[in-house]
Amino acid sequence: MSLAQKAGKAGALLLLRKMWGALVNIGVMAYLARTLDMQDFGLVAISGTLIGFIQVFGVSGIGEYIIFYNKDDHGQVTNAAFWLNLVISALIVIAVLIVAPFWADFYHDRRIFNLVCLLLVGFFFSMISSIPQALFKKSLDYQPLIVIQTIFGTASQLSQVAFAFLGFGVYSLALPNAVIMPMLALTLLWRSGFRPKLKQLYIQHWKKIFSYTKHVIGARVLSKFANEGDTLLIGKLLGMGALGVYDIAFKLANLLNGQLLPIITNISMPVFAKNKTDLLTVKKHYIKMIELIGFIFIPFFAGLAIFASDIIHLLYGSKWEEAIVPFQILCGFAVFRSLSSPTSGLFNALGKPHIGFYFTAIFTPLFLGTLYFSSLSGLIGACISVTVLRQLGSCFLLYMGNKMIDSSLLEVWDTIKTPVVATLISTFFVVPFYAFFHQTLLSFSMFLLLFFAVVWVFFRASLMRVLSMLSSMNPLNS
Repeated sequence: MSLAQKAGKAGALLLLRKMWGALVNIGVMAYLARTLDMQDFGLVAISGTLIGFIQVFGVSGIGEYIIFYNKDDHGQVTNAAFWLNLVISALIVIAVLIVAPFWADFYHDRRIFNLVCLLLVGFFFSMISSIPQALFKKSLDYQPLIVIQTIFGTASQLSQVAFAFLGFGVYSLALPNAVIMPMLALTLLWRSGFRPKLKQLYIQHWKKIFSYTKHVIGARVLSKFANEGDTLLIGKLLGMGALGVYDIAFKLANLLNGQLLPIITNISMPVFAKNKTDLLTVKKHYIKMIELIGFIFIPFFAGLAIFASDIIHLLYGSKWEEAIVPFQILCGFAVFRSLSSPTSGLFNALGKPHIGFYFTAIFTPLFLGTLYFSSLSGLIGACISVTVLRQLGSCFLLYMGNKMIDSSLLEVWDTIKTPVVATLISTFFVVPFYAFFHQTLLSFSMFLLLFFAVVWVFFRASLMRVLSMLSSMNPLNS
């Protein structure tokens, strides 16, 4: 089976898992949004943010290093990475337990400490599972990984409904994480065949692991401040109710990204790493990924923004109506995020994670400073700020990624202009029709038909190229 077919099989398996996870998540969130308060979602977001900030110090880059490293002593390096990861994770747990009471006091709610403790259990065991996950990804052997993750992921999501039904309130959002994650981690460790050796820690490898991961850690620490800074600032300046609205809007706008971008990241880095000495091959794979992403994500997010009102009311009910406009605005950020997603795997696979670090070192303070002042004007101002700044950041990442492989942004535009033009034309006709007649299903059907009609009539060559790409990745064609 060729590398493209291995990547295609892995992508198909990941896609099935993510689609199933998305369907279950939509149903679970629809129930929880009607059962729990807006403030409950804000409390869990704040609690998870604390762990997320400290977590990146421990996990960033270790899994990537296992994928990147291809020398004969990779078994020793994997064992060394496992124990290094475990030691750091234990230190993180201690650090969070020390900080958590002060975190709860800062946001004036003692329940935050209880939520943090529950989330810490899941965090520790997720760190244990990161090494076997990296081994599966390195070999592009995703089938056992996906089966296990799907089973336990579904159980975790359905457990949230069960705990909410039994009256656990806000804790129903965190309890499944503490119950399911230990079982998931131990199952992955067993199935991967990796058995950590306690008598041979190979501490001598820790230094070179860190020399690779230090820039990844730095970039992700700063990225974490940028990614979670909106949660912290909105929660503090606008309150937990506004944060709950923002959290729902943000998660829904990034629902497809959350399901599909990990697939792109998980596949792109191993594919790039296997060809890292041949930049022309890397460039070919990179441009193809951008083109495929454009065909899927650009019309999708345009459709979400157009039919935002119906989507919010259908999934979450009328009490979440104030999330409609934030959701529409954040869709603009999500589409740019999807297009720039392969750059992370490109930087790490080519052994240049410092590029991401330098970018985030400049971007993060600018982002947080602008977001602080824009939040003073309310939630809409904060959403506009998040979207515009992240769009600019995504453009810069695309520029740097293309520069590494001797490409340009004009080449990126050539690969995505077909879905952009087709989406704009479809939107131009559908929006006034939808606003006048209020026929959601008819308008949605009209949007899809117009999009594919424009592509077929004016950009048929681009469509054939994408279909050919998908066919080459089909493992059944071997």
